[in-house]
Amino acid sequence: MSRIVMVSPCGTSILTNQADEQIKPVLTATADAREKDLSPEQKINLEIYIKKRRQAILSADVSAVSKWSAELNGILSYYGGQIPPKADIHILLATATYQGQQTTQLIASWLQQQGCQVQIAEVSPDLNVRSADEFRLAMAELVEWAERTLPGYRESQYQIVFNLTGGFKSVNGFLQTIGMFYADECVYIFQNSSELIQIPRLPIKLDVEGMIGANLLTFRRLDQQQDLSTAECAKLPETLLFISDGKARLSEWGQLVWQRCKQQYYSQQLLEPLSPKIRYSDAFRKTVAALPPQRKEIINKQLDQLSRCLDSQQTYNPKSLDFKALKGNPYPSTHQCDAWSDLDAQRLFGHFEGDTFVIDQLGQGLH
Repeated sequence: MSRIVMVSPCGTSILTNQADEQIKPVLTATADAREKDLSPEQKINLEIYIKKRRQAILSADVSAVSKWSAELNGILSYYGGQIPPKADIHILLATATYQGQQTTQLIASWLQQQGCQVQIAEVSPDLNVRSADEFRLAMAELVEWAERTLPGYRESQYQIVFNLTGGFKSVNGFLQTIGMFYADECVYIFQNSSELIQIPRLPIKLDVEGMIGANLLTFRRLDQQQDLSTAECAKLPETLLFISDGKARLSEWGQLVWQRCKQQYYSQQLLEPLSPKIRYSDAFRKTVAALPPQRKEIINKQLDQLSRCLDSQQTYNPKSLDFKALKGNPYPSTHQCDAWSDLDAQRLFGHFEGDTFVIDQLGQGLH
């Protein structure tokens, strides 16, 4: 049996299912509140109640926690009422609310006490169901998280399962959709029974009629968080955009389409730079043309980051890029950044001609 990565969005059932009449009004009033929004009295009442719940949960058996927590009910039902194997990984998606943070920690603590591998993913500081705009932005970030995280597990021969028994309906509805692209199956408990419903992944492809290919530059700019006007994105369907103050960014659906199709375009050939501050040498173009598709994809992603770095006057310079001057100022290249860090750890070398950075070559790092 293959190892499993199970992704479980977390709601508040582990708190509300055993709430008495005294704490219920507090839970209801603070359901969407972040910690900073709580009054001192609300914070104290919640802390006292959560401490009691933690004590009860950590001393509870499988039967009890299955009744108290929808998330744990889904997890345990998937494994036939048994403790999950230690080789499997459980990723818990936490909302940005105080209750969401606390319930996720409670679920994680119980699983860890059973010897399970647990990760808590705080995908977005906006992940809540209080505001439609905040929710949509959070769902777009959720797609980015899924693209960064889950394909690597699949490449390592893990089976990916979305457990949608707990959590919030709005989040789960979106997860069921993206599960068609990122999960091998989605599971949930049928109503209040212990009957597990399993929905396998469908063989779905996106980029209908080559829309991304026709607007590739726009998608690349949006991916690097450039501020684009609605006019610059006029050729994209409205459902793929989130518009605020006349500026556009990719919506949750835009992120889904882009992340699912990005590899196809980035692995074909060397893409022209996003920034007018970058120019490729002929030698560099020939080197990249001879690379296998996977390495072309990596180079194109790094070049997009480098464009953003130079356009921001190097205020944006993530560790994965690490753009810096070469020691000793060797000729002709004066600067380098990471191309890839695995295998032979190649870097991009170049020099400035005025405000333009000329990429000279791809080669092994200099020390």
